[in-house]
Amino acid sequence: MYYIQITIPFIFVLGTFIAAHLFVAGEGSGVYIPKSDSFIVPEKIEQGEIRDGISILPDKYNYLKIENVFSGKFRDKDQLFSAEFSILTKQQSVASDLFIERMREIEPEIISEITKVIVDVLYKELSTPDGREKLCSTIRDQINRYLEREEIPPEITEVFIINFNII
Repeated sequence: MYYIQITIPFIFVLGTFIAAHLFVAGEGSGVYIPKSDSFIVPEKIEQGEIRDGISILPDKYNYLKIENVFSGKFRDKDQLFSAEFSILTKQQSVASDLFIERMREIEPEIISEITKVIVDVLYKELSTPDGREKLCSTIRDQINRYLEREEIPPEITEVFIINFNII
């Protein structure tokens, strides 16, 4: 009786499997491959090599929150501010991770470069969206110039203000 309880479901599943494969026409293996002419599968690609716009490793966004709260007084008003920043890079997956780890190692120098920009901040630069965008762009350029001087590839894509307060 035990063998019948095992054998009957097995035969049913096997029969259904065989019948489905015989009578149902399958197109392809179910693996999605774009039908675009621009998709070319290269014969052999070395790691990191790019051919015809195809890269082995996809780009990855990676960020580092600067563990410092920048605070001070506006240059043109008698109000105080505090701000926190985050830097972002977009590189190949492994390169992005290594770059962020390198930035974590030199974080005190990055804090110093941000301080050079934030020390002369105006009220309008932090209180308006356009001003914050310009401030972030200036900080990004400052950090990338520092990285160039230190012979590190300047791969910081964006700088974000993740928190700010005006008192």
